Amino acid sequence: MAVVGWESCLQYCDRRKLAVVKEKGREIRFVNEGEKRVALYRVDGCLIQEGVKCDFLFLVIEGERAFFIELKGSNLVEAVRQIMRTVEQLGKKLSGYRFEGRIIMTRVRTPDVKSTDRIKLEKMLRRTGGSLAVKVNWDEVEV
Repeated sequence: MAVVGWESCLQYCDRRKLAVVKEKGREIRFVNEGEKRVALYRVDGCLIQEGVKCDFLFLVIEGERAFFIELKGSNLVEAVRQIMRTVEQLGKKLSGYRFEGRIIMTRVRTPDVKSTDRIKLEKMLRRTGGSLAVKVNWDEVEV
């Protein structure tokens, strides 16, 4: 079931075995062998019109997992901020969900040094049982 009030930003809600979120050469694939109900929402320009926000929200409805997805060039600090702000703005509507952050970048400019915002985001996600992952070009997640 889609989140009430978010229907206009819903790209799909079904039981597909493979869900791919792709943009400008970066992609994340969700492998759904158990055919759980999943949903994809466009965040940037739809759920959140203005300000800092991530690109997509992927929900595993049967399993209560929420993946906040940012497909980014090389600015890791900005990507972390975008996910953090989105969690702060949309998280209340997803009570009971485990929050996961996924950043897919074309390249990482500097060594992966943990910024203050990244540490804050990781703590925020851990409180729900989730985590943050940063990958180059693509990622694959089993749901």
